[in-house]
Formats: sequence, structure tokens, C-alpha cells
Amino acid sequence: METASAYIEATPVSVWKVVSDIEGMGRFSPENTGGTWTSGTPGTVGAKFKGTNKHGLIRWSTHCTVVDVVDCRKFSFESDEPKARWTFVLEPSGTGTVLTETREIYATPALYVRMMSGSGLLGRGRDQLMQTGMETTLARIKAFLES
Repeated sequence: METASAYIEATPVSVWKVVSDIEGMGRFSPENTGGTWTSGTPGTVGAKFKGTNKHGLIRWSTHCTVVDVVDCRKFSFESDEPKARWTFVLEPSGTGTVLTETREIYATPALYVRMMSGSGLLGRGRDQLMQTGMETTLARIKAFLES
């Protein structure tokens, strides 16, 4: 499991609007390019979306389901193909918010995902790339909200 945290001088409501906006996440992530809601009420447990990603010249999509929502506190979804659960936890702190992002593999990824990850086409040391990507995402969210 990878995890990253950042203190953001912004209210939990402001941070929530960013982390629960899967359509706009591509503004902050070095790999995710956004998402499109496909069923259910956007941002609620059970809602589904198609996430789009890019690494170098390689582009792919994932099919995701929102699995946990606690307004202005926690937003979590699972990606079907890589069997990855992504979670954002927001904790009020002073005049700002501590935002923590985690990625946890909860089951064996699909065979083609394992093959792609092992091939190096998505970068060598995939877990470290995910860790660095989460740190970059949080730094960009912080810069956006504090500007």
C-alpha cells in the first residue's frame, strides 16, 4: 500500500470539491487524465465511472466504482482491472486540512494488467511510480487551493 499526505491551507469543503471531482482530477495527477461518470448518482456509493490514464505514449481506461463516501471526510473508489482501491481522507487541522491519499491493491489484478505492469511500458518500479504520483497530485492540489 502506498500513502501520501499534505497539509493544505484550505477548508475541508474546498478540498472535498477537488478530490471528489473525478472529471477534473487530470488537472492534478501525472497519470490520470480525468474520468466520466457512467452510472449512478455522481459521487455517491455505487456510482460508476470510467477513468482515463496516460503514461508516456500508452493510454488506457479503468472501470471504477465509488465504495465509500463520508461528506468532506472520505472519498474512496475501486478500479476493477488493477484491483486498486484509491482513498482520499480529509482531516481538519487548524485553519486547513490534512489530505491523505492511499492506493491499496485489494485482489489479484487482471492478467493483462499484471503483464503491462511487468513489461515496463508503464514505467519501471510501478509501486514507486504510484507513490511519487500521489505526492505530485497532492502537491498540485495544494498549490491550486492555496493560490
